[in-house]
Amino acid sequence: MTSTQPLLYAAPSAFTIERVHTLVQQVGPEAPTVEYKEKLGPTLARGVAALANTYGGLLLVGVSDQRKIIGVKEKAIEAVAEHCTAKIEPPWSPEIIPVPLGDGSDLYVLVLRIVPGTHPRPLLVDGIAYVRHQNTTHPADWRRLGELFAEQSAAPEGVWNLQAPQIPHQPSGGADQTVDFVLRSGLRLPVATAAVWRPLSERVITALADALDGSRLAAVMASMASASSPDGIGGFHRAGLNRSRSVRLAWSVCPEGWPADKPHPMEAQATLEIPGGYGTFGQQLTFQVDVTVRASTMTEGRWYPVHRPLGLEETAHLIDALADALTAPNLIAALAELAGVDAYAVPQPRNLHLVTARSLISVLDADALTQVPGSGISHGAHLLSDPAHDLADPAQRWTQVLQWVEQITLDGGLTGAERLLRHLPAPPRHEQQRLATRPERVAAGNS
Repeated sequence: MTSTQPLLYAAPSAFTIERVHTLVQQVGPEAPTVEYKEKLGPTLARGVAALANTYGGLLLVGVSDQRKIIGVKEKAIEAVAEHCTAKIEPPWSPEIIPVPLGDGSDLYVLVLRIVPGTHPRPLLVDGIAYVRHQNTTHPADWRRLGELFAEQSAAPEGVWNLQAPQIPHQPSGGADQTVDFVLRSGLRLPVATAAVWRPLSERVITALADALDGSRLAAVMASMASASSPDGIGGFHRAGLNRSRSVRLAWSVCPEGWPADKPHPMEAQATLEIPGGYGTFGQQLTFQVDVTVRASTMTEGRWYPVHRPLGLEETAHLIDALADALTAPNLIAALAELAGVDAYAVPQPRNLHLVTARSLISVLDADALTQVPGSGISHGAHLLSDPAHDLADPAQRWTQVLQWVEQITLDGGLTGAERLLRHLPAPPRHEQQRLATRPERVAAGNS
């Protein structure tokens, strides 16, 4: 499954006929967020309104139901805009991006882009509110119609939709200075009214744990902890506060012979909350993953009391693996089922937090970087993703990761990372593969 969400925010210049071909090929038959129209017809406004009343999306004019790219004349642009404005109530027309077919043709594919939060809801056509369900357009039933009219605002949520993590505390109190940094990323998505009543099923939570255990994130964390074999690695398992509408999944690993009184060099925690729990309000599902790194306390698989700086490459590969895990199809499918929405409506991670216990400049390997005089002390970075990047695509994700790592160094008062990152190798192809085997569950006491 490909994500259409990055295209909702990409620059118009990013739409090429090659990208349209790829989109049509990957999406296949029409999806909840993609619809095809061979030409301007009487049902085009219905398709636009249905996408706007559901998840938003793309309507491609000049593509047949059989997914053949035919194209339309340039004059169709004005006709489509006039048709939408005349038929849709209140009058509204989406952004129209003409994409030339090329090869000397005077034909175009018109990409009608319907971005959530940029239009009123509901949009009516002939007094009817149309919605999308899977790959069909149909009138909203009385319940959905009531929900659309009851909406207070269609404005998108704030961009900082996840709070920054806290550094774990040591038993004696105060921040744990053995922590290099904590990474946090995740996503929030609205829960359909019909799904609000559902508690967290054990089957879906097991599917989430399996998705994380089989992700490249688990492999990278194990590698950073010098645990090259899955033997003894505890998979993501319930630990801590768990209720019918909230769950915490813990993961940790250490090399063989690691001191029992020392915290593990790599730990992770996934938390999931759905609305409806005691004292909670709202209509959003929240899923986030925290990765706690203490890798600098380890040398050749043994505990080492002096911190070593962490390289930009291993930091970048860990961030890449985290973003990879959060866009995995099986994880997205599990979250979509919990929220009662289509998998196409599940957003990609929008922000990344990195918080350090010690100063950032003492955590990262800064030998090849230059510290800005008087830049002060930084303890992390809060980073936004470019919404036009598809984080499920390895190449686009790596581009985003390099931008993030450069921002992290700049927030630490360091310059020169752009030059270094230009030559930083992406994760090897074999690392892009999911783990073939899943470690057995372990008791919570091993977390």
